[in-house]
Amino acid sequence: MTTSFAHLMRGQLPEAFRANAAGLLLGLVCAALVPWCWLSVFYARTCWIQRPGVAAIALLGSISALALLQWIIRLFV
Repeated sequence: MTTSFAHLMRGQLPEAFRANAAGLLLGLVCAALVPWCWLSVFYARTCWIQRPGVAAIALLGSISALALLQWIIRLFV
């Protein structure tokens, strides 16, 4: 995932995807969380999400499932 993050920070999206698709997705989510957190602090409430715990579980569960699927594919191919 660190290779994917490094490619993402350089704007090399195809290389980041080839390195690790779940890492690319996680990096994009983390990049989107920064302004979302600042807006939530500014408005003193979570913006656009009613239940952030459920959203975090769903998002991280999806990324983990993608990482597991990618690992299984690389293991058997």
